Amino acid sequence: MRRALDRTSRGDWWNDTRLHLCRNEADSIDSAVSTLIRRGTPTPTSDQVVAATSFGLWTGLTGAGIARDPLLGYETTLWQPRLQHAFPYRGDRRRKYIHARLYEVRVLRNRIAHHEPIYRSPLQQLHDDILEIAGMIHPDAHAYIQEHSRAQELIDQMQTALTTGEIRF
Repeated sequence: MRRALDRTSRGDWWNDTRLHLCRNEADSIDSAVSTLIRRGTPTPTSDQVVAATSFGLWTGLTGAGIARDPLLGYETTLWQPRLQHAFPYRGDRRRKYIHARLYEVRVLRNRIAHHEPIYRSPLQQLHDDILEIAGMIHPDAHAYIQEHSRAQELIDQMQTALTTGEIRF
């Protein structure tokens, strides 16, 4: 997504005067910059700023922004000219579809990060969503995750435990 946003800027796409962000996304970037400065990086590079941002920022950038607003409507200001290029293998999937999948994955990620229970979450669907999103970026990303992740094995073990009572370690 960063490369797609950088297509018409110098690497710090958030400073592009032609690009307007809604308050949540602008605050997220400002917070990342402030954190870096507070931690001793007086002039953070664009790489450092991107690394310091949250998954929520990137999910938000695929959202609607303020729909039909000529400056803050993300469909026409971010998605069409830039962000759609971050998902070259998306087929006919639209921004709304990708945003919905990213949003649900973000919710799962936050639950895990905050040590909240996830056993009632639709783990199979979320796993499939992660693979689908990766595949929209590049088929090799999908294949890599599928080959190296144990998530499907663990989801299958959980299903077995729930249906038969058999627990395998």
